[in-house]
Amino acid sequence: MWFCASRNILVFPLLWLCSSTTIHAENSLEFEFDPYYSNAGYYIPLTDSEIPEVTEDDEAKVYHRLLKSAFTMPRFMLVEISVNPLPMLGEYLKKNHPSTYEKGELRGDLNIVQAFTEGFEEPYALSFFFGSIIRFVKLGEDVKTSNRGYTGYLASIGDKHIVNNTYIDDNWLELEWKTKGDQDFKNKTLSWSLRVGAKLHEHPDIIDVIYFGLRRNHFDAASNEISWFENADIDYKIELNKNTYALIQQSLFINKKWPAPFGAAKSAFEFGVGFILENSKYSGSLQSQSDNFRLILRPSFKF
Repeated sequence: MWFCASRNILVFPLLWLCSSTTIHAENSLEFEFDPYYSNAGYYIPLTDSEIPEVTEDDEAKVYHRLLKSAFTMPRFMLVEISVNPLPMLGEYLKKNHPSTYEKGELRGDLNIVQAFTEGFEEPYALSFFFGSIIRFVKLGEDVKTSNRGYTGYLASIGDKHIVNNTYIDDNWLELEWKTKGDQDFKNKTLSWSLRVGAKLHEHPDIIDVIYFGLRRNHFDAASNEISWFENADIDYKIELNKNTYALIQQSLFINKKWPAPFGAAKSAFEFGVGFILENSKYSGSLQSQSDNFRLILRPSFKF
C-alpha cells in the first residue's frame, strides 16, 4: 500500500522544528508513477487547520522530533488506490507466457523474472489514511507538493495475494501506525518511514501477522563520499505470527546509488539487491507453492 515499499507517509505539525510558515489545507488529487508502486491519492482535510511549512533540518533531528510527538489527533484523510506494475507483470508472464517465464530460470528455484518482480504481496490495494501532515521547504527553491511528512493510521484492503508470481484469492485487511516523510530538493532527496502493524487474511493457508518495518532512501548528487550510508537505501521488515509470536518472515533490501559524472543533477545509476526469508508463513496447499528464500534484484537509472 502507499506506505510500502516503494515510497509504501505520515507525520504531524512540527511548528517548533524550525522557522516555519503555513498554508491553507484543501482537497487535492495527486499521482505517483513507479514501475513497482504507482498510486492516485485524494487528500481531504478534516479540520480548518493549516498545513505548516518547515525548512529543511538535520536528518537525525527530524527523526527524533517526529517520534517524540508521534500520536496526535487526525487532521487529514487520504484515500488512495495503488497498483504494483512489475509484480503484476511477473504474474502475467508466468500465467500467459510460461515458456518465456521458464527461460528466466537460472538454477533450481531461482528465476530471474521473479527476482526482478518480487517484493510485493499484492497486485493492488485500496488504502485509507487518517493523520497529520507537514510540508518541507528550502530557501531559494520552489515548494513541491511531494515534500511532505505524515504521521497517523492506515487501513488497507485487497482481494488478491501473490505467492511465487501467482495470484491467490484472499480478502485481506492491513492496519498500521506509521511515520513517513519525503524531501526532494535541487540536488538532494531523502525519504524514510517507520511502521508497526498487522495483516489479516481470509485465506486459511496464509498466516495472520504482526510486523515492524523501517526504510531510509538517500541521494545527494554532490556527495563523493564512498559510504553505504550516503547515497544508499535500506528497507527491512520482520513479521511474527499474530497468535504465537513466532518469527515467520524477514525481508531486507539494500540499494546503492552512484551519481552521474559531469555534474548531471540528480542522475545516478542504482543497483539494489535483497532477499525474503520465509519460515512457515504458508500452510496447506500454499506451502508447496512458496519458496523459503527469494532473491530481489533491481537495477535502474535515476534522473
